[in-house]
Amino acid sequence: MICRFLQESRQIRWRTGRERLSDEKEKGGMDVERTASRFMRYADCASESHREKAFCEYMERELEAMGIPFERQLLGNEVVTDGWNILARVPGDEARKPLLFVFHLDTAAPGSPVKSYVEDGRIQSRDNSVLGADGKLAIAVVLEAVSRLREARETHRPVELLFTVCQELGLHGSRYADYSGIESEEALVIDHYVTGEVLVRTPSRLRIGVELIGRSAHVIRNEEPGINGLKAAVEIISQIPTGRINENLTINVYDLVALSPSNVVPKYARFDVEIRCFGGDVQEEIRRKIHRTVEETARRLGCKYNCREEEDVPEADFGENTDMLRRLEAVYEKTGIPMVKARSFGVLDATWTQRLGIRTVPIGFNIYHSHSAREYVVAEDVATMLQLTENIIRYF
Repeated sequence: MICRFLQESRQIRWRTGRERLSDEKEKGGMDVERTASRFMRYADCASESHREKAFCEYMERELEAMGIPFERQLLGNEVVTDGWNILARVPGDEARKPLLFVFHLDTAAPGSPVKSYVEDGRIQSRDNSVLGADGKLAIAVVLEAVSRLREARETHRPVELLFTVCQELGLHGSRYADYSGIESEEALVIDHYVTGEVLVRTPSRLRIGVELIGRSAHVIRNEEPGINGLKAAVEIISQIPTGRINENLTINVYDLVALSPSNVVPKYARFDVEIRCFGGDVQEEIRRKIHRTVEETARRLGCKYNCREEEDVPEADFGENTDMLRRLEAVYEKTGIPMVKARSFGVLDATWTQRLGIRTVPIGFNIYHSHSAREYVVAEDVATMLQLTENIIRYF
């Protein structure tokens, strides 16, 4: 089997800090090891974007074992995946409206296989694979919180759980999800990397695809010189600033492609630009600059060019949900965590739930070096995350 259900009794070898973890359990009654074990089981079931089927099946078995009803949401051709979305419902106090949690099932590559382990108080992955805490840590903590509240027979707000696919590569699962059966009017999306921070704004994302068409020629025939499309592409790229440009703008250049035999001037080249920014005026200014750079450079070098663009993620303002933020702050205070309002250049499923009329606030859990093989979670942090989540379900 691609992934197998590991037994709940899986032993985690805490090589350091075991006494501190035991203290956390005694003080707060929180089974840190059980939560961490749940997360590691999830992490070990590989689910890179587009290949989420095994983890979809795993989560359905998990929900069934917990006695939580769920339904499978198959997706159309707009989403390239072997998996599906899942919508689950946890009953609660019928006098209160349900709260929606949104998670993504996919993880960044390379993420297959994942072999999680604990060392020096850190949960991490062996070899060169991404641990997958971005996505799976939130799932593990929320399901553990739900499990504990149900075991204690505590009254709490009803909860809806939407698990999506293909988030990492464009929020596709949430964009094309079926929301018709969702009763929640409010949602939380745990997809930020700092416990205590809640996001009030996330950026738009504009993608520009640039094609350069020159003229091929044999490199030793001077009577018909070629026009090097690759050289034109490289010269254009060298003029585009990249990285964090300022507090409102990031630019990334990627996927430069130019295939040609070694003895032929490459006629064709293409590359893509991703722009994440706050403010439509900022986006328009950098968009015009890139188009002008392409046009002027291509003309000077004798190339034809094409530019195609798509804003696949709009900017989102979660700060307008003032009453939600006020109630959240009270829960954070009850948990003993200062709540900090922040912005992030990340693009989140929260954009689509907010846009579709479900008022949403994204919140964070501590994850270090996310999206890299160095990604890790500090085991001690799990206790705080679990307590915060339980309090959100109880009191928010």
